[in-house]
Amino acid sequence: MKGLILKDLYMSVKYCRFYLAISVAFTAFSVLGNNIFFLLYPVLMCATIPVSLISYDEKSRWNVYAGVLPYSKKEIVSVKYVGTLIFLGIGILLIGISQAAKMMIYGTFDWKLLGIFITVIPITGLVGPCLMFPAIFKFGAEKGRAVFYGVIILVCALYGALGTIVNNPGTAVYVVAKRAWVIPVILVSGLLLLWISWRLSVHFYQKREL
Repeated sequence: MKGLILKDLYMSVKYCRFYLAISVAFTAFSVLGNNIFFLLYPVLMCATIPVSLISYDEKSRWNVYAGVLPYSKKEIVSVKYVGTLIFLGIGILLIGISQAAKMMIYGTFDWKLLGIFITVIPITGLVGPCLMFPAIFKFGAEKGRAVFYGVIILVCALYGALGTIVNNPGTAVYVVAKRAWVIPVILVSGLLLLWISWRLSVHFYQKREL
């Protein structure tokens, strides 16, 4: 599966550099302002890169060519989830660096709060891909596009609501910081969603005729 991962990484460098540039720009803006949208948007961008790569695969008919290679459909599906975690890791790194810098600049460095930023916010980045992948692997990128746009609207609406909440003192991140049980619940829920999504995608893709 290493070859499949490298293929996606090469494709992301060629076709998705703009995503990374936008992510870095928004992360930089988060240091200057208090709007959580500047942190959430880069995570969304990074996590949806593998979804975009599926469209490129189908346009080039690579998914048909892959049928003659020694890769199973399960591996082809799994690599998209691995890619999602890799790009989400880049988002976590950007968030960690930007928020640590911001806290040091304003003299408010807090390890606990930083930990919340780099765990809770990236988990929200899993929502989009986990909802989109099963539909895309079942119907294809083109037919799954309606689901793609629907999920994007849903996630953006959720992020907008979170941004409004976080901008009100004493809520959201600060509430989470006071309740130690919230983070494990969010992490377990995110991992459970990831596992269910992966199982569904593998099932749908194995049944699909290419």
